[in-house]
Amino acid sequence: MKRKFISSILFALLFCCSACNTTRVVKPLEKGETRIAVDLGGPVVGFPIPMSSISGAYGISEKLSVFGGFHATTLAYQSLQFDLGANYSFLETRKWQPGISGSLILNPIIDLRVGNSSIFPETSVNFYWQLRERHVPFVGITNWYDMAQGAVELEKGKLMHPALYFGYNYEGPKWIFGIEAKWLNFDKTLMIPQVEHTSVGGKGAAGVYFKVAYRIFKTE
Repeated sequence: MKRKFISSILFALLFCCSACNTTRVVKPLEKGETRIAVDLGGPVVGFPIPMSSISGAYGISEKLSVFGGFHATTLAYQSLQFDLGANYSFLETRKWQPGISGSLILNPIIDLRVGNSSIFPETSVNFYWQLRERHVPFVGITNWYDMAQGAVELEKGKLMHPALYFGYNYEGPKWIFGIEAKWLNFDKTLMIPQVEHTSVGGKGAAGVYFKVAYRIFKTE
């Protein structure tokens, strides 16, 4: 019974706080580049919830990258969560002019306890800067879309679940290290049972996330 209750709370956190990882692709990968990443972090409830995920990304062209991820922590609580998406570069960064990219993502979530499943579409827009080759600060906004009808508990009746974020990636020749802060569901007052989460002005939830990635380049 206790495990089932914890699982229910976790599933509520997944939904209300969505986007439980760093931004998969901020700027397009190089053509032919493959990237493997591990993420750790989550909403802050006195400390960042240690949700983890693994992901991969591939550069199809200089402007288009595709990616996918699996959220490992949720499996321990009888839930499956994935994400599949594509990132496109609209504008390259030049000096202090930010680059602009956008992503279209699908987020399937399956609750194995009761067999419920949903797919949440997501869109995001990133503004980033390339400083001294390896330093990439960025800001952005993302939004999950809930297509469920008539579900009102935990704000599930709302169509849009937005989040603001800002972060920094250090991009070495092979290794990438990143940190990101998010203001999740910033337009809502979230009431999550038995969880006292950190909000901003009483709205949404604050989250902190970390990334380690390894770059693999295609051999010509």
